[in-house]
Amino acid sequence: MIFSRMGIVSPRYIGWDNPNEFGRMLRQISLEVRAENKLQDAARQFGTKINIVDCKQFNKKGMSLLLEMKGEREALRKTVSAIRKLEGVRQALEGDDGGDTLPLLLVLDRPSVCRASSDSAIICLDCPLNAETQPASWRFIVRRTTDLRQILSKLGHEGVATRIEDVSPLNQKATLTGRQKEIIATAVAKGYFEFPRKISLTNLSLLVGVKPSTLSEILRSAERRIMENAVGVPFPED
Repeated sequence: MIFSRMGIVSPRYIGWDNPNEFGRMLRQISLEVRAENKLQDAARQFGTKINIVDCKQFNKKGMSLLLEMKGEREALRKTVSAIRKLEGVRQALEGDDGGDTLPLLLVLDRPSVCRASSDSAIICLDCPLNAETQPASWRFIVRRTTDLRQILSKLGHEGVATRIEDVSPLNQKATLTGRQKEIIATAVAKGYFEFPRKISLTNLSLLVGVKPSTLSEILRSAERRIMENAVGVPFPED
């Protein structure tokens, strides 16, 4: 079984032989998750955009999130007000108003995805809370299969449905997910990366069936992965 609310997946699909160890090779995991995302719900309600720039966990339950918010001033004000009323939000501290951009520091109880990963030895490469639509894609680095199993099990207990999109050695050059490969291939074929561009982001989004903002995020993530592998960014092993 590949898709499960309890995070149970076939070891053969994941690609490990030893059920307890990946060996000394770090693995990059791409995981599809379907989880409640009240921050993006609040942003969508008032037509604003939220991007989580950084996060830090503290004590057994709490964490802080640094958000970059974009939108019209009145819409930003309403979004912040709605976020302050969300269950689990303890503090919401606004930074300097930059017109259509507003930094916001949140202190809150950990969301389900963060709770699931809190006791596992992983390194997040992107944040699923930045996804404007569901399901979200979550990429992280893991060494031990036990850490991956633990995350899947905890997500299941949180009621979060998961599906493994990709598992690959960190030094593998072709580390794009299937969906990213499909979108990049379409973008190349339609001349999106040429100068001048032969197709706009909006028209490309219509072809691949996602919102322009979501497509922009997918393209940036794919481009980052390609560049990381191209320059051989090292990741230390224990």
